[in-house]
Amino acid sequence: MKSNKTNTDIIVSYLTMRRLIGILGIALPFIVVIGGAIGNSCYSVQGSISLYYYTNMQDFFVGLLCAVALFLTTYKGHDNDHVFMVLSGVFALGIAFFPTAMDSCCHEKVGIFQICDIYSMWIHLTFACLYFLTLAYISYFLFTKTDKEKIKRKKRIRNRIYKTCGIVMVASMLLILIFFLFFQNTWISDFKPVLVLEAVALIAFGYSWLIKGETFFKDKK
Repeated sequence: MKSNKTNTDIIVSYLTMRRLIGILGIALPFIVVIGGAIGNSCYSVQGSISLYYYTNMQDFFVGLLCAVALFLTTYKGHDNDHVFMVLSGVFALGIAFFPTAMDSCCHEKVGIFQICDIYSMWIHLTFACLYFLTLAYISYFLFTKTDKEKIKRKKRIRNRIYKTCGIVMVASMLLILIFFLFFQNTWISDFKPVLVLEAVALIAFGYSWLIKGETFFKDKK
């Protein structure tokens, strides 16, 4: 009886962790944009989520990424899944500790390691790409694991959602790359495409974790 209660508590804890990861991922773009406008009479929407590091939302930006990293690195998963969880957590910390370049002509030392923001930007971008690619892999390949002989209808629906979320994350990263290569100094910049695509990727990431946390499309017992 005690063993069954312990197993139930563990399952509930894992579901809660999955939901928290999902909520934090979805919340990030909305909170930094809304929070950045608070108490700022000269406010303008930043070109990317990362640029909110240089606003009043710096502490929240870094703190939330560290929280997500903590949840990811402590999430066990199945078989070798933990390796990818730890990697995604490390990449999230890299995003937080190596800020992007400031949106100005002057260059300064930034982040906890106090390196030039230009060098920090390239490290930041590398970690960001690896982060989303790892999350896409987790959603597309790891979350869809199942016993094919016992697969239920709701699991099929969840698997389609997981794969869609993984594709959306990769597609968002590719579109950001295309923007930087071909459209960075055009009228498209006025619509903040990087911010929008980052938000789309984070929503896809968060939604896949909410599904994994049985918030939606839960199997009937």
